[in-house]
Amino acid sequence: MKNKKIARIIPGFFIGVFLVILGSFLIWFFKPKKELEVFLLNKTVPTEERIEHKSFYWVLNNNRYVKSNHERYKFKKDYYGFFPINPGDKQFDFKSVSNDDVEQISDNADIAYYADTYGVYYSEWYQNSNSEMRGEEKVYGGLNRNDYLLLKAFMEKGKTIITEFVLLNKTTSPLIRSNTEDLLQFTWEGWIGRYFHSLDVEQNPGLPGWIVDLYEEQKGAKWNFKHSGIVLIHRYGTVIVLDSSEHLTRDVPIIQTKRRFAEKYQLPLTLEYPYWFDIVKDNKQEEAVANFELSTNSKGDSLLTSYNVSSSFPAIINHSDNYNLYYFAGDFCQNPIDMGTSYFSGIQLIDFLFYSETKADRTRFFWKYYIPLMKGILEDTHTQIN
Repeated sequence: MKNKKIARIIPGFFIGVFLVILGSFLIWFFKPKKELEVFLLNKTVPTEERIEHKSFYWVLNNNRYVKSNHERYKFKKDYYGFFPINPGDKQFDFKSVSNDDVEQISDNADIAYYADTYGVYYSEWYQNSNSEMRGEEKVYGGLNRNDYLLLKAFMEKGKTIITEFVLLNKTTSPLIRSNTEDLLQFTWEGWIGRYFHSLDVEQNPGLPGWIVDLYEEQKGAKWNFKHSGIVLIHRYGTVIVLDSSEHLTRDVPIIQTKRRFAEKYQLPLTLEYPYWFDIVKDNKQEEAVANFELSTNSKGDSLLTSYNVSSSFPAIINHSDNYNLYYFAGDFCQNPIDMGTSYFSGIQLIDFLFYSETKADRTRFFWKYYIPLMKGILEDTHTQIN
């Protein structure tokens, strides 16, 4: 009798799950489309997955933003920058902003997103070596004059602008970097950093070898770290290692969001951020809407002070004049996600199914922070133009 009851319940359960999934898709499918013209620049696309900007297109698709011709945005083709055609055969193309494009794009687009300008380098494209975040001879990349002029045109026309981590990195020429800093009114302090769940080279194959090489060259000693921690690297090669067993009370950087900003965009007040970030200074001397906090102890404070580095620095800068500018001082748009989940309305209600609680899993950041933040910015922009 009991087995018969279970036999009736199980099919009903799966039918119920199927109907919920189908209903979620149908709600998404029949949701009204919203027109929004988007310009996205990504020069760092070493694989066909386009992981460096896929997150943004997830949000566009999930919220039914479309082009003026009512076509959906496609993350593999609707952007400017580097296009891997056949990485196996080392075939690629690129789409750069021309002089003639500057006026046309800034007139037509409602929002600009400079997702990644770092670039693709010979060592990773042709030799497939581990050169993550290491400046070498580039195949294509760096902010150039026309990219700068387009930013300037967007600002002059009062558009929404989103810029992100490594916009002002050393792969950009000093002149363009200086002009862009003057335009955007914030300065890169020369440091980038990242949390690593293990600093042990034998236990963590994802730890870039060039960081270890720089440290050993700088210190004249072997890299002998075994715990988790945060590594900071200066553009001139200086490496700071904050070992969780010595320098930190909490090993993962925290994004601390100001309450008014968190309430506006429905963001958590605090959230761990386990990926790449850079250290910038807001030259307008406005209060950042969100800060990165490194939880250093007295020994960690002393180490940072010796290099004139603060344990608290901007995570999100927002300048609102006649334009609306955001700078994300982290690699916010690069998250390992599945575009398939963007076709379901209300998918965020079960977001816990798509990430783990491990500290190194940045997918949690995507669901808890990036989605509501980007959804809010897009809604603000769409409301402004309608």
